[in-house]
Amino acid sequence: MHVFSGRRFGLGKVTYDDWRRFAEPRLRWYHVLALCQGAVMVLAGFEVIIPFALAIGAPPAVAVLLGVLPVAGGMAQLLVPRLLDRTDGNLRGITILIAGAGEIRGVILAVLAIGLAAGVVPAPVAVVTLAMVVTLTGILGAVGGANLLAWHSAVLGERERRLVVPRLMALSMAMGALLLLPVGLVVDALVDRVGLLAYAVPFAIAGSFGVLEIAALRRLPHPGRVIVPKRLVGATAPESPELRQLLRASAANSLGMGIMPYLSVYAIAVLGLSAGFTMSLGALSMATMVVAAAVAGARLAHGSSARMLRASFAVRALAMTLPILALPGSALAPLLLGAAGMVSAIGFVMGQLSGNERLYRLISGPAVIRQHGRYLARTAGAMTAGQLASSAVLAVGMPIGYPIFAGLFAVSGGLRVLAYWLAEPASAVRRTAPSMEHVTATGPLVPGR
Repeated sequence: MHVFSGRRFGLGKVTYDDWRRFAEPRLRWYHVLALCQGAVMVLAGFEVIIPFALAIGAPPAVAVLLGVLPVAGGMAQLLVPRLLDRTDGNLRGITILIAGAGEIRGVILAVLAIGLAAGVVPAPVAVVTLAMVVTLTGILGAVGGANLLAWHSAVLGERERRLVVPRLMALSMAMGALLLLPVGLVVDALVDRVGLLAYAVPFAIAGSFGVLEIAALRRLPHPGRVIVPKRLVGATAPESPELRQLLRASAANSLGMGIMPYLSVYAIAVLGLSAGFTMSLGALSMATMVVAAAVAGARLAHGSSARMLRASFAVRALAMTLPILALPGSALAPLLLGAAGMVSAIGFVMGQLSGNERLYRLISGPAVIRQHGRYLARTAGAMTAGQLASSAVLAVGMPIGYPIFAGLFAVSGGLRVLAYWLAEPASAVRRTAPSMEHVTATGPLVPGR
């Protein structure tokens, strides 16, 4: 009985004890942060932005392009060591400044939707403005999210980091699903009554949570001075064989992520489904992520990050077969899309949690922040290349319809199979590298207070 309820499956008593510890009042500002991030992530994210873009006349290829530059923003993380050097290691100040500029994007998007509804902003101008807002705030969000991981690692011990970070994701996803589901259920009726003004509602709610998120960041424990020694700023940090394998496999997976068309674009442009359906589909995916994050987080705290990462590639490859089976005109198409979203969500959560954990188990010492930036730059670059290729294919082949989308899904799945093949075999996993909490004052984290 203990085997089932304990460590082997990550359920039962181990999971309950972990969540009880995470719920302690001392972590309350982490709880507020996760709730706010979940609200902003979905209500001012692509679950709402893609239907909004298609509603104001953006072609499907342009809707895909909206995700390109924000993803490319992950490469901006390479600038963080220099920013830390210029600000005397002020990771807290940099992160709060970035969040202040990026997490209130819901306010800007709400104003844009109101301007469109009032006839003040022409649709072509709105598309360009939307692209600019998504690009800028997406870049800021990519850098801010990576900085937060470094912040968590600076103030939390290794055991506590393994406890807190996966549950932050689960709580954030739960909040996102809780908010997105009612929006998806009512948005079609609202659009029929008030037109594009309906989109201002979720955007405005996201903006309010963005302001609260900044307040929560200010209440987190201070990370002190987080610096990269000057000799390593801009330098090429050494890579172990295990880290090289992780980078190659993650890059292949990210390329597949970029090539995969948005399910919402496929649902609206090819299957003729409504914006409300795609938002409900997003809520279903979010709810799946909550359960997946709870289970994966428990298993990861007591198990192999390499095995879980490799399994995530296989799960995502399987997910790409389902939308291919969702044929136009088929009564099963909506169900297959829902299943694709759920399976993709499971693979995404497994990969996100295990990838970050694997990275932090493999890197240590003075180059840790620099190496993390290189990891993000490679994966972001691969995903950007995939999205550019996908957008180009859709721009040329959109009149063909279903076969173009099916081909992109197939290529995306094939790249996940390649990532699985490139991933480090479980038998080759080395013992965990020293964590950031064990780095001495000569390392990247030099306490300032």
